[in-house]
Amino acid sequence: MDNGDVHFLHRATAVVALLLPLVVLAAAHSCDWCPRRHSTASLLTTEAYLTDAGAACGFGAAPLELNVAAVTADLFRDGHACGSCYQLRCRDRRLCREDGVNVVVADLAKQQQVHEDEETNRTAAASLQFLLTKDAFAAMAEHGVSAHQLTARHTIEVDFRRIPCEYKKKKSLAVRVEETSRNPSHLAIQMLYQGGQTDIVAVEIAQADVMPSSWRYMTRREGAPGVWSTSRAPAGPLQLRIVVTAGSGGKWLRSDGEVLRADWQPGDVYDTGLRVTDVAARSCRLSCARSTSIEEWTWSSDDNF
Repeated sequence: MDNGDVHFLHRATAVVALLLPLVVLAAAHSCDWCPRRHSTASLLTTEAYLTDAGAACGFGAAPLELNVAAVTADLFRDGHACGSCYQLRCRDRRLCREDGVNVVVADLAKQQQVHEDEETNRTAAASLQFLLTKDAFAAMAEHGVSAHQLTARHTIEVDFRRIPCEYKKKKSLAVRVEETSRNPSHLAIQMLYQGGQTDIVAVEIAQADVMPSSWRYMTRREGAPGVWSTSRAPAGPLQLRIVVTAGSGGKWLRSDGEVLRADWQPGDVYDTGLRVTDVAARSCRLSCARSTSIEEWTWSSDDNF
């Protein structure tokens, strides 16, 4: 959002409505390391696709600031893992640092990429796998171990856990208007800089200058799970509210007034002013592998502020 690429609109504050009665505060690192199984990190031979428009999460060339990774389907969770952050550390302590490397999920590992290194590691295709850029892979190296020594291995066994996303410049949640959008009615947006350790499970928009607000829900785009869209966007400046998983349940976060100006254009990025810092307790189990549906998180579009 630096260098003028974001339209800073009204600063927003979160208005919170608890969806479930039991929402608890959690420590910054509430997740323990996931149960040990065959989990690996592999070196990407081609890194460009992680920032291509065709990448599953749809981040494109947005400056995410963090090391990016692709993950296999069990970890991808039908796209709900987009924007999630993980800490990885390799199991060979002779080669790797204790704190490892932090990455943000940007894509689903394609089947051909999972099999690329099959000749040197035939078990990799059956693992929970992270595909890393060369810089991210090398960042795991222990002091005294060269980046080349580690990357030459191509695939290593790792431990991993979900962690809160923390961006260097304390960025607020931003929305990017996708190129397929057409003002005023067809709107598709991608969330950027989602902090905390949460999943976004609902997105709604409404006119910012009309009271009472008439909220219209957005749906995840088929084939691009990181993108939320609607063909019924109202005209005029728009406000936004979302549901994030938090504590033992979920909660609403709502912008304070206008987020998208009336003349929004495809490619524009807007600051919501919302700081997502929550930690969702059940995200630990969900993020270790796909064993529970994200639909367990319940919400109602009829809940009002």
